[in-house]
Amino acid sequence: MSETPTDASMDELAAMNDRLQQRNHALAQALTRASEELKKAKSQLEQFTNPPLTVATMVRVERCFTDEHGVRHASAEIVNGHRRQIVAISSTVNPARLQAGQSVLLDGNMVLVDSHATVNHGQMRQVSEVLDDGRLIVGDASGNRSVVLRASTLANTSIDVDDRLIIDPSGTYALAVLAQEHDDDLLLEETPDVTFNDIGGLDEQIAQIHDAVQLPFQHRELFARFDLKAPKGVLLYGPPGNGKTLIAKAIAHELAADGASKGVFLSVKGPELLNKYVGESERLIRRIFERAKELAGDGRPVIVFIDEMDSLLRTRGSGVSSDVETTIVPQFLTELDGVEQLDDVIVIGASNRVDMIDPAVLRPGRLDVKIHVGRPDETQAKSIIRHYLTSGLPFEKNVNAQELVNALASDVFHRDESRLLAVLHEEIGDRGVYLADIVSGAMLRNIVDRAKTKAVKAVIEEGCAPAITRNMIHEAVNDEYEQNRAAINETDPAQWLAINALNMPANGE
Repeated sequence: MSETPTDASMDELAAMNDRLQQRNHALAQALTRASEELKKAKSQLEQFTNPPLTVATMVRVERCFTDEHGVRHASAEIVNGHRRQIVAISSTVNPARLQAGQSVLLDGNMVLVDSHATVNHGQMRQVSEVLDDGRLIVGDASGNRSVVLRASTLANTSIDVDDRLIIDPSGTYALAVLAQEHDDDLLLEETPDVTFNDIGGLDEQIAQIHDAVQLPFQHRELFARFDLKAPKGVLLYGPPGNGKTLIAKAIAHELAADGASKGVFLSVKGPELLNKYVGESERLIRRIFERAKELAGDGRPVIVFIDEMDSLLRTRGSGVSSDVETTIVPQFLTELDGVEQLDDVIVIGASNRVDMIDPAVLRPGRLDVKIHVGRPDETQAKSIIRHYLTSGLPFEKNVNAQELVNALASDVFHRDESRLLAVLHEEIGDRGVYLADIVSGAMLRNIVDRAKTKAVKAVIEEGCAPAITRNMIHEAVNDEYEQNRAAINETDPAQWLAINALNMPANGE
């Protein structure tokens, strides 16, 4: 008689079956994960065992034909580093799509197996000359020049002298043209708000520059009738701080306000044109004159104002500087001589040291008009001070603006021990240098500003009514005197005298 399983044993068997199924499912998942890991490891192994690919530059398809068996035979000339090589082209690559200057990939057997994205970075070169056949002569920062070809992407691109290019690593192809360097910080195009009414004590110089610059534009027909041309250049020279820049800005303002043909004022920062890289300063000079010619193309008068001209155009071969002027001066003269083809461009230069400017720049036909802007005498000083001590300012009781103007000028030009700055020992004898001998428009304005500052501090600290007093004027002159006396005593006398043209009396006293 056989036994039948009880309900309890059936439950145990079912539970055991469930456990076995769970274990089987977990084992299947583990096998799946192991399989995936194995595939991943195999893929990584294949990646690590692949031979390296070499990036080269495509030059041209050397040959491409199909033999009698229908097999294509193709090869290409490439540049690998600095080596030119002929390599086979893989059957998976279409030779018709390979372009000059393009980057290509070579396998371990030196077979061209794929094209690659052309690099957009690398060596930068500047174009010195564009040859008739499209090749380019380029130069680096050291002045070394080489001939490069155009990549296919640049075949129809307009490339000019001074353009900047990206060159492939082998130095064979120009790959891309970079945007022009931003030169706006060196060339300020503006319409100045300074007028001749803002300038005091320079009536003679204003008349001279008016005759030299403004008249030719205002009376073109009359000048043509007398076969007269506007000067190509004007030089404003003299000690610093006496209004050379103001005169240039004022004449530009007058031209800008002159009818329909409004003038343009291009202000050039002379010292900032100097660049340590070979050819860069010359490029900037060409850029300045190109911009001037562009603006003058529609008949508008254009003034190119070069401040501190002596820093840019020093005498060649003087040995004073690094002799960069041996290339800068000729470039400037070439551009200036080219202005004669364009009657609406005038160069105005300003300098404190005319003795340091190359004589070729100063000769007639280039800077035709030379205007000396010297230090003011007492009468001229009063005219200058009157622009800063105006009637609208608050003054002490029973004192008007003109009285303080006279008091300030008299104090500055007083020649006694209280205003003696230094004693110069010369062959003809000793002579004193007084505050009056180094006075300038900038100094007079500074004295007035000192007096105004004292008036402001008096109101803040003492609570008195706003007023500029005679005593404040006298103290301001004293402060200016002490500051200049200290500066002179700390300066090389010979150098100081060269920079400062002194207002010495005729009798030497």
